[in-house]
Amino acid sequence: MTMGVPSSDVDLLSTESLIDPHAAYRDLRNLGEVVWLPHHRAWFIGHYHAVHEAFRDQRLSSDRLSPMEARLSDDNRATLASTIDLLRGWMVFHDPPDHTRLREPLRRAFTPGRLAALRPHVVAIVDELLDDLAAAQSPDLIADFAFPLPAIVIAELLGVPAEDRDDFKHWSDQLAALVFGSSDRGSKAATAAAGSERFSRYFADLIERYRDAPDDNLVSALIEVTEDDPDGAGLSPAELVGACTLLLFGGHETTTNLIANSMRTLMTHPDAMAAVASDAGAHPLVFEELHRFDGSTKLMVRVVAEDHERGGCMLRAGDTVLLGVMSANRDPGIFADPDVVDIDRPNARSHVGYGYGIHFCLGAALARMEAEIAIEALARRFPVMRHDPQAVRYTDALIGRGVAALPINIG
Repeated sequence: MTMGVPSSDVDLLSTESLIDPHAAYRDLRNLGEVVWLPHHRAWFIGHYHAVHEAFRDQRLSSDRLSPMEARLSDDNRATLASTIDLLRGWMVFHDPPDHTRLREPLRRAFTPGRLAALRPHVVAIVDELLDDLAAAQSPDLIADFAFPLPAIVIAELLGVPAEDRDDFKHWSDQLAALVFGSSDRGSKAATAAAGSERFSRYFADLIERYRDAPDDNLVSALIEVTEDDPDGAGLSPAELVGACTLLLFGGHETTTNLIANSMRTLMTHPDAMAAVASDAGAHPLVFEELHRFDGSTKLMVRVVAEDHERGGCMLRAGDTVLLGVMSANRDPGIFADPDVVDIDRPNARSHVGYGYGIHFCLGAALARMEAEIAIEALARRFPVMRHDPQAVRYTDALIGRGVAALPINIG
C-alpha cells in the first residue's frame, strides 16, 4: 500500500473481535471511509453512506468464487471442484444479468401469500419448542430453540421430510467454513466438499421426486416456474439444485443467529426485555432495532471488477472489499447514540442487515416473521431469562455473527 492510505493491523477473527466486533469497527470507521486491512488482504468500508454506495456500484462484483478458486492450491481446487460448481448456482455469488436470471424464479416461487399462510404454523412450532425448552435439564437457546425453529420452517417450505432435517445441520456446518470465512477455511476443503456432495445428491433426488409428483412446497414451485419460464431462461438442473441448497442454507443459518443475538441483547437490557414481554406491539420497531444493534451479518464480500478511486484510495481489479454492514448499522452519523438499544428508534428500519438494492435478502420477510414471533414468545414465556456471558461460544466466522452455544437459565 502507498503512503497515506489508512490501514489497520486488526484481525477480525481474533478472539476479541469475535466477542465484540463493534469495537473493531468503531476504530476502523475513525480511520476513514476506506481502510486497508493487511491481515485480511482486503479493503474495509464501514461508513453507512459508503456501504450504501458500494452496494450500488457495479465496479464491485459479487463473484468471489472465481478469485477464491484461483487462490486455491491445485489439490484444494480439485477437492472443491464440485463444491464450487454447487455454489455457482447461488445467486449471491453473481452480478447481473446472471444474478437477475437466478433470482427471478426464486422471487416468483417465494410469494407473500405462501409466507402469510405459513404464519400460524410458525406460531405452533414456536409454542412446541418453548415447551421443550421449559422441560430441558440444561437449556441451550441455540440447540433447543434458535436452530430448530428456522430449520424446521425452511425444510417444510422446501418439502424436505422431517426425518432428514438433522442431516442438513451437519451438511450446512461443513459448508459454513467456506461460505462464511472461518480462520482455517483452507484446511476444511475436504469437509466442505463432503457437505456439498451430500447436498447436491440429496436435492437432485428430491427434485426428481417432485417433478414426477408435485406437492405444495417451494421445490415444486421452483420446478414449475423454471419449466414455464416464458423467456426460456429458467434454471438448469445444476442451478436448480444450487437454488434449493441456498434456500436451505440461508434459510436457517442467519435466522438462527438473528434470534440468538437479539435474545442476548434483551438479556443484557432488562428494560427492553420487559417491554417486549409486556407489549411488543407498543414498540413496532423493536425487532428492527435489535437487528440493527447486533444482527446476524457482519460483512458482505465484494471483489473489485475494475480499477477505481474510492474514499481517497485506489482500488485495483481483483482486490477484496469487505462491506461492513454491522459497522454501518452503528454509524453515529446515521443512528444517534448507536451503541445504545433504543426500542423506539425512529429510523431503526434503515439498517442494512439484509443487504441493499438488488442484493437485498430475498428471504428477509420470512426471517423477520420467524424472528419477531420467536423473540416475542421467548420474552413473554421467560421474561427473566438470563445467561452467563462467559459461557457463550462465538462462531469462528468473518462474515456471519453467531454463537455456537448459548446456555441459559429461564428462571
